[in-house]
Amino acid sequence: MKVQTKITLLIVIVVVTFMGGLVGFRIYDKAKFRRITQARVEERNRAFNAFLEKDGEPLKTMAEDNTNLDQMVNAIEQNDQRWFGENVNGDTLKDFRANAVWIYGPDRALQYSASTSDTPPPPLPLPPAAFEQLFASQTFAHFFVSIAGETMEIRGATVHRSKDFDRKPPGYGFLFVGRFWNQPALEEMSLFSGTKLILGSSNKTPRELRSDEENGLIVFSRPLPGWDGIPIAHLIVRNEMPALEELNHSNERLIILMFIFALVLLLLIYTSLVRWVSRPLRQIMESLQRNHTRPIDGLCEDTSEFGKLARTTRRFFEQRDNLVREMEERRATEEALRKKEEELRHSQKMEAVGRLAGGVAHDFNNLLTAIIGYAELISTRVSSNTLARQNADLIRKAGEQAAGLTRQLLAFSRKQLLQPKVIDLNALVVDMEKLLRRVIGERFDLQTQPDAKTGRVKADPNQIEQVILNLGVNARDAMPRGGKLIIRTANVRLDEATAPQISASLVPGDYVLLSVTDTGAGMDEETMSHIFEPFFTTKGPGKGTGLGLATVYGIVCQTGGGISVESKPGWGSTFKIYLPMVLDPVDHTRIPTVPLEKTDNFETILVVEDEEIVRDLVCAVLEEQGYKVICAKDGLEALQMAENFDGLIHLLVSDVIMPRMNGPELAARLVEIRPEMKVLYVSGYSDNDIGNHGILDPDFALLEKPFTPQTLARKIRDVIREGKYAYSMHD
Repeated sequence: MKVQTKITLLIVIVVVTFMGGLVGFRIYDKAKFRRITQARVEERNRAFNAFLEKDGEPLKTMAEDNTNLDQMVNAIEQNDQRWFGENVNGDTLKDFRANAVWIYGPDRALQYSASTSDTPPPPLPLPPAAFEQLFASQTFAHFFVSIAGETMEIRGATVHRSKDFDRKPPGYGFLFVGRFWNQPALEEMSLFSGTKLILGSSNKTPRELRSDEENGLIVFSRPLPGWDGIPIAHLIVRNEMPALEELNHSNERLIILMFIFALVLLLLIYTSLVRWVSRPLRQIMESLQRNHTRPIDGLCEDTSEFGKLARTTRRFFEQRDNLVREMEERRATEEALRKKEEELRHSQKMEAVGRLAGGVAHDFNNLLTAIIGYAELISTRVSSNTLARQNADLIRKAGEQAAGLTRQLLAFSRKQLLQPKVIDLNALVVDMEKLLRRVIGERFDLQTQPDAKTGRVKADPNQIEQVILNLGVNARDAMPRGGKLIIRTANVRLDEATAPQISASLVPGDYVLLSVTDTGAGMDEETMSHIFEPFFTTKGPGKGTGLGLATVYGIVCQTGGGISVESKPGWGSTFKIYLPMVLDPVDHTRIPTVPLEKTDNFETILVVEDEEIVRDLVCAVLEEQGYKVICAKDGLEALQMAENFDGLIHLLVSDVIMPRMNGPELAARLVEIRPEMKVLYVSGYSDNDIGNHGILDPDFALLEKPFTPQTLARKIRDVIREGKYAYSMHD
């Protein structure tokens, strides 16, 4: 089997495995969607039950309040129609949102009835046995009847004197009050419940109206029991939830995009193999078969391993030709020269096969590395108007913001190395909206209300994004049942009276106000007095570090601004951030991302780093730039290498904190024997922490982790050109 066939087969296996993973992911996603849907159905059921209970309170109240009166008992005993008409009339029914009332004596005879219309209602369709069954063991009854072709909700109770606190049946009579569940009433209930309500007949099962969760439709029903418990109708509840439909369709689109990406990736890999492996192999084999260098003339200019192999083959042919010419000149030694030529050919062919095997393995590893690495750079490989690009950009931005989270523990205790520039706060808030929506979830109504006249501020954009993200997460946690999150911007002027109330460091002047408002539980004065303290949290164990608002406070203060909070229990919270306004234009400067190119650098650089993966990266990048690199894993090994090295060492690139000997100690030892050497420190710590390890010069060259290869190369060049030569820990 050919090498190309083997590699192609392996790639197909990888892609098929990937496709199987997609299928498994889709099955898992469907199961997860069903669980979410079931949870939504249960949530809607509970909410609707609570709504029905609250909506029926007036009817229940009328039945309860009017059956525990001495006057009602007297009116029933005397059949006082006048008292009934004055106290239980249409106006009374309207006050309790009822449509009709019936009063029965203890003998089950109807004594009085009234309605909100001009005509009295027809008698309740209740047989005598209904009274005994309804009030055999309870004082109050709740059921439904059909009157005049319409469904009516009935609340009933036995009548007792006011001092009869137990109200045990039987009483002195019976009172029933009802309201129609007709189309206008259902429309009103639909409006307030956020659902669509339909009345179905008693012989129609709810299964005739099925839910369609994949398209965002949830349907369930409630039986409406008659006096004997047998349903006389069903209330069909329809919930249209576009969020469920969008969730289902978005996952389907993601699967399709991933499938297309896998096919494109397979085609790209196959094309690359043909171009970078198969074609050079054919050219070299053709050259060897034709015994001529013409097929590999173009390949010899290539810088890859195949180019090296082609140049070796060409040198082989050149040497062979020289040998042939020498054989013609020296016929006497023709046989010996022929044998040497065959030996040389065999040796070089073996060398070529060895180089080929190593080159193929190297290129294949490069391809695998490229596949993994380019997956992280997919945002630069797709069109800007695609959903994949938008998602990749959001992932990249979230990753960049996440890199700053490791500095939260230091934000409240020391100054961070900020990179302030003039920014448009409105543009930053709008850019944060998509990411913030994904962080807080769909249960929240996120509104951004930037003022078009908002001025500019000078701040580190990454830190301001961190402030907005922390406040958004804090608001989300304060609203467990959902709510509103509103982000506003505006220009404000603080005078001598208001500025000190916000922060003692603020001076009167023009500021840009960034406010974040939520409709959550709010806070009392005691809580507000501690919210900016590190590790203070009102959340349960494991639900918060207590660093979010402390980080916000540290960033705002370091930027030269102030922060205040307004809140009351049950009224939500508003955080107001005041940043000094500047008149300078917006700084749109961005560090360009360009590929590194090999240069004519000749300097020698000593790299000292105890982390192997970082040390390998730095050394590889500097060698690619043309530098001569000496790599050491710690200070002692670096000191020994420097003492044994005969040439100049132009630059020391060292980590600050290392075992056995740290960076400043190493630099102090080396500059004594190599004063021509310059120093660049690499560290993930702040300038304050570095100062504690011996670097006292405020102008020392420092490269912060994490860094890109381009940043490293640029910093190396700057230090070699402009950095200091001598360094002493005792300066």
